[in-house]
Amino acid sequence: MFCFAAVAVLAFGWQDGEPWTAAAFVVFFSSRVARSVIKRPLSGIRDMPPAKHVGRFIAATAAGWLGSGTLAITAALAGEGQEWWYVGPCFLILGVLNLWILFHRSHR
Repeated sequence: MFCFAAVAVLAFGWQDGEPWTAAAFVVFFSSRVARSVIKRPLSGIRDMPPAKHVGRFIAATAAGWLGSGTLAITAALAGEGQEWWYVGPCFLILGVLNLWILFHRSHR
């Protein structure tokens, strides 16, 4: 169901002349789907150690923030909306903070 919605958002975004905005939304919400699957595996079986499980969750979160932030900045550069100049850097900062947590946690 999510895949159909993502394809529709990308198709309509491309038709409306805002492909980077559409891509930013798809990347952001794809990371949320990945986080949900990591949190509650579809198989219902959690065979991995909790530390590795948390690492995957934080990595998916960081990827979503960094990916959508990069696409948001690209959308701003392409002229798809002034608001992306405010949102994009915040997304990138959150992505970097998640990476810092991920790598700081693993060095303890």
